[in-house]
Amino acid sequence: MRIAVDARPLAFPGTGNATYLYQMLRQLMRTRPDDDWVLLSHRGIHPTYTELLQKSNVMLLVDRHLAARLGPLWMHLRVPALLREQSCDLFWATLSMLPLGYRRRASIPAIVNFHDLNAFIAPETMVTWNRWQHRLLDHRSLLAAERVLCLSATTRADIVRVFPDVDEKRLTVVYPGTEPAGIEARAPAGPVGKLEALILCVGTLEPRKNQATVLEAYLQASSNSVMLPLVFVGRYFEGWGDASLVRKLQSGELEKQGVFFLENSSAAELQWCYEKAALFVLASRHEGFGLPVIEAYSNGCPALLSDIPIFREIGSNAVFVPPHDTSAWARALQEFNRSHQEGRAPKPEFNADLWSWEKRAELLASVIDETGSQPMQAKVS
Repeated sequence: MRIAVDARPLAFPGTGNATYLYQMLRQLMRTRPDDDWVLLSHRGIHPTYTELLQKSNVMLLVDRHLAARLGPLWMHLRVPALLREQSCDLFWATLSMLPLGYRRRASIPAIVNFHDLNAFIAPETMVTWNRWQHRLLDHRSLLAAERVLCLSATTRADIVRVFPDVDEKRLTVVYPGTEPAGIEARAPAGPVGKLEALILCVGTLEPRKNQATVLEAYLQASSNSVMLPLVFVGRYFEGWGDASLVRKLQSGELEKQGVFFLENSSAAELQWCYEKAALFVLASRHEGFGLPVIEAYSNGCPALLSDIPIFREIGSNAVFVPPHDTSAWARALQEFNRSHQEGRAPKPEFNADLWSWEKRAELLASVIDETGSQPMQAKVS
């Protein structure tokens, strides 16, 4: 089978979309050596992921067309033509988006990832252009896809509730996985690498992740308690949210108060942070999944999580806090600090085999086989 993949997530390291796609492709390419893979993008992929290009059955096609200046424009104007030119049998759309009029313009079936339904469930957490893009196009993509890969049961339930005309039989939950044993930890340069134990918060810096609440709660808690240092790990995309928080973290002015920032970390540096973490914190207002939670659990790290449906779905022995209640977060941080000092912090329950990328890729492979072996059903998007 010749499979085309929207490889745009691989342009930037450290995001959930990139990790999911990279790890799935690693497993699929290993277990499906007879398939040909065509990675389509409007820009090159990051050096972190160039391992994928070492295989003889993998081709990266970076399209330099004028429309490639903008990712969404490139998707709608160029991808159908590229699929025809490359004589592909299946298209895997990895960013909740298919080209407009896909079923009229393409002759091959498509599977599409839906990590979340933020534009409808939590629109206030998105920048305006991205929110309206998804509000206008998500429904069309859901109807046009032969199969939809939902990152969680929560996302699947959201799709069914918001779009009742979408055939539930096309929705398959394919969770992410984790693979800590395969990553060698390396201490980051600078002050973070000198810490012996820490409280860890991982995620792209944006309002939806709610790092501002974590920071405010930590400073409140540390005003009358001696706290473990707090380390934020993540990257920032210009225009995604409150740049003032990012500038404050980047400046290092909070380090004297025990707050550190590790930007654009490597996988080895992130693994070091997980191994040093005494507590993992994630205060997201909304998530499709929350891959760092599973990564923290795989390292035996207890978690303090916002009380949202997806974290209730995947949380194990976590403490849940209302996302916007800063005082409650401060109290929870102080309580954990005490339990850590007394050696009674709870450990998560974690089944490493169940949550392996290999297991997750097996399910995805079955979806690929089922979809690629059937002709595309006649339906206008």
